[in-house]
Amino acid sequence: LMAEDDLDLATVVQRALLPDGSPEVPGYTLAGAAIASGQLMGDMYDWYLHDGKLRVSLADVMGKGTGPAIIAASVRAALRTAPDRDLAAAVSEVDRLLENDIGRSGIFVTAVHAELDPATGTLSWVDAGHSLAFVLRASGEWRPLRSTGLPLGMGFDMERSVTTVQLEPGDAFLCCSDGLLDILDPDDPFGHVSRVVGDQGPAGAVLEALRLAEERKAPDDVTVLMVRRDR
Repeated sequence: LMAEDDLDLATVVQRALLPDGSPEVPGYTLAGAAIASGQLMGDMYDWYLHDGKLRVSLADVMGKGTGPAIIAASVRAALRTAPDRDLAAAVSEVDRLLENDIGRSGIFVTAVHAELDPATGTLSWVDAGHSLAFVLRASGEWRPLRSTGLPLGMGFDMERSVTTVQLEPGDAFLCCSDGLLDILDPDDPFGHVSRVVGDQGPAGAVLEALRLAEERKAPDDVTVLMVRRDR
């Protein structure tokens, strides 16, 4: 019973660390959610406004359960520290901290850390081995935001690079954990997402992901977020 109480409390704390709603960004629609395959998850997402710009983070720790949940919380805290740092410096610092703390555990973390300038629609990002960030154009075209960086905590002291892309009205930035792939149409995952976003919008698409994760008993944690430029 004590072990169950501890796990229940850990679940409550982890849920409290997830964003409570989304920031208000005029001209943009934001939606995001995460659901664990068990009680605790190794996924994390976060977003907040700083100096008029939107910082967005998503990380996926290898594995599920208590250990990955602790690491995910640490990644969130580290990325939130000193928000004046540029994206590359923030990700490099998390990489160094993880290597110092868990480098011998064999656990690694994939992540995307991005910043949107709402005034211009310019999106800058650093991808650390995640490769599940995209821009869905208003035309229906998908643009993968390719990664050349390795996951965090692997022991490679590598220079992180920042890349930019322009969001035009109607375009959307999407990022997910790999658990989402388990519940999409395996024959046409991009078409599946496009149809749901077109029919239900960002908030409806995120709710549909949560519904499918529960209905299909997703074997992995599912996290998805979307930022659409409306005008």
